[in-house]
Amino acid sequence: MLEQAVPNKSGDDATLSRKQVAMRERESELLDIACGIVEREGFAQLNMDKVAAASPYSKGTIYNHFNSKEDLFAALAIQALGKKIPLFKRALDFEGSSREKLIAMHVGMHLFSRLSPILAMCALVSRTPAVTEKSAPERLEKLNTLEELVVSLGDQFIELGQSSGDIVLAPGITSDSIVFANWAMAFGTSSLVNNATQSSCISRQLGTNIVLQNLNFLLDGMRWAPLSCDFDYQKTWERAETELFGNEIALLENQS
Repeated sequence: MLEQAVPNKSGDDATLSRKQVAMRERESELLDIACGIVEREGFAQLNMDKVAAASPYSKGTIYNHFNSKEDLFAALAIQALGKKIPLFKRALDFEGSSREKLIAMHVGMHLFSRLSPILAMCALVSRTPAVTEKSAPERLEKLNTLEELVVSLGDQFIELGQSSGDIVLAPGITSDSIVFANWAMAFGTSSLVNNATQSSCISRQLGTNIVLQNLNFLLDGMRWAPLSCDFDYQKTWERAETELFGNEIALLENQS
């Protein structure tokens, strides 16, 4: 007897068998368990034995999903990218100038890093040689595909800036360079703000929107108009929180 197909929860038109749905849900449960271990003990302490001990499943069942702890890291990175993509798309639809849309994207990314700090760090951990050498090839292929999608969404912000005349790229500067600079600034700033609160460099800026401050340094340096001296981007930040990311703000408030 064929297994009955059920709607795919990802929202596309494909269908999954009940067994496939159960596998997907179990994998999500295992990733949540892995995140909990990393949150308590750090990335270096994650291993398959600990995941098995914290779950209702045998180690053999866990190996049916992930071939190693490195494969787990790659799966966590895929989960992270899956959560980021809708944030980028929301920001692209934000009402405002090209720079305001880009700032809205950074609002979403910063909220994501606060809500899911472990997943946010997986962007770095999943790309170390130790992880890429031991992850399942099909997992890495999916990771690469999602990363390319995220980068292509990043390109769209730059294209909007160019087409509107808000930014003119200097000779030798490419869209790739600007997308990377934005990612590096966002990742680095959020990582420090979330993990180095005892640093005097961070603590003496309490009460400052450090992410927006650094973003304005970056975008003003690129001459992305309007410049921050001519426009109140703090209001843009607050508007993006209200209009685009109300659910994320509510989740953060519930955590506090």
